Amino acid sequence: MNNKTSLFPPFIEDACCSFSCSHEQTGYERHCFITPKNLLKSVQKLDSLGYYLEDIVASQVKEGFLLVYHFNHWETPGRLVLRVLLTEGKKEVESISSVYPGALWHERECYDFFGIIFKNHPNLIPLLLDPEDPIDPPLLKPENKKKDLYQLLPACEKELQHQRDEELSNYLIECSKKG
Repeated sequence: MNNKTSLFPPFIEDACCSFSCSHEQTGYERHCFITPKNLLKSVQKLDSLGYYLEDIVASQVKEGFLLVYHFNHWETPGRLVLRVLLTEGKKEVESISSVYPGALWHERECYDFFGIIFKNHPNLIPLLLDPEDPIDPPLLKPENKKKDLYQLLPACEKELQHQRDEELSNYLIECSKKG
């Protein structure tokens, strides 16, 4: 299951798995699942290689919360995606705003809508919601509306799996718990 090959930059040694994708189908060339504890180290390396952050998005899935970080490069365009799975009981991850200051806004939006805590964020207050009238994060889903992780994965991953079973989801959950 651990597909660590030359499909993603070799510096992400602690990746759970990485996949090469068809740009025409997904809009990016490669993506990689990394543990929460390795996020900052991986992002620092991408920055040193000249990548810039496009955005950060969050989704709630049956297994927890999926954070998706999109990166690109000015000189050699080729979108890369880092994915971090946060299990339900551990809704926090290190802020990457010390490397990419533009992440401040994206992280605050994820905090607003999903309640995800970004450790060491210098100003983790609501971005769009009223801080004077705190409410539960509005994009949290009831259990019956959550999709499983496999349903949200791009086609490139599904092509790499020989059969649809719980192996990939279970592997990613266990890998994420390491961080």
